[in-house]
Amino acid sequence: MMIGRKDMMKGKTALVTGASSGIGEATAERLAMAGYKVYGTSRRGAQAGQRSFALLPLEVTSDESVESAVRE
Repeated sequence: MMIGRKDMMKGKTALVTGASSGIGEATAERLAMAGYKVYGTSRRGAQAGQRSFALLPLEVTSDESVESAVRE
């Protein structure tokens, strides 16, 4: 992914699971820097801290949780 190509990424949306920490958080941050509108998800929901993306609660084993996150 070329960070310098933000114009190509405007209007794109990414949903990143496990975005509250580690690889998921790094991936979500990188996509946001590239110009994507990023929605990160976490079983624990939003914790305090500055992020360049929205963090939504999501339990991937629950259909109801998945539907709720997608509606957001």
